[in-house]
Amino acid sequence: MSLLEYTEFFGDTILDLTIKHILLFGVSFIGASILGVAIGVVSYRFSGLRFLTPVVNILQATPEIVLLAISIPFLGIGYVGALVPLFIKGILPIMQNTTSGLAGVDPNIKEAARGMGMSELTVLLRVELINAAPVILAGMRVSAVMLVSVITLTAYIGVESLGTLILQGIARMDANPLLIGSGLSAILAIVVNQAIVIVENLAMRRVGVRS
Repeated sequence: MSLLEYTEFFGDTILDLTIKHILLFGVSFIGASILGVAIGVVSYRFSGLRFLTPVVNILQATPEIVLLAISIPFLGIGYVGALVPLFIKGILPIMQNTTSGLAGVDPNIKEAARGMGMSELTVLLRVELINAAPVILAGMRVSAVMLVSVITLTAYIGVESLGTLILQGIARMDANPLLIGSGLSAILAIVVNQAIVIVENLAMRRVGVRS
């Protein structure tokens, strides 16, 4: 069966797995972004909590398949067991860039904001995070591209994604599902990367205008 014939015959399955892959990416990326920014802000603001950075570094250094395997006894096989390791893998680049971005904000801008009567929370939300946005978005881009590829591994614990096609191709020694699964994953990674680059450029322009 040719690649075109395979695509026509299994088109519905391919579309279904692609949608599931995108949904899994969306949930894991949003969760990692929220947690990554939150942990980055906390570790930047409170020096006593900077021990979180090496903890996350250790988890980040752990291979994805190992995290997925460890999660099974505690979270079971399925989406919950897949999402937690994905959150962990996606957090570090965002957390690191959040901390770096906040540290790189011009102190004069912060002092000027405080001089205008802004509270510390307002300074954080309207000055520091806004000015650190390009750096934070760069971390989100790294995290997003990584998650798109890592999600293919969730097929090993029974979660359907484009990785399911890759596993089928390996198991059956069939190049068609292998090429489709890996090809669509690569396309998704490129699309996600370019989308965040656009947002990143817009954020840089906005910060430039504000500055």
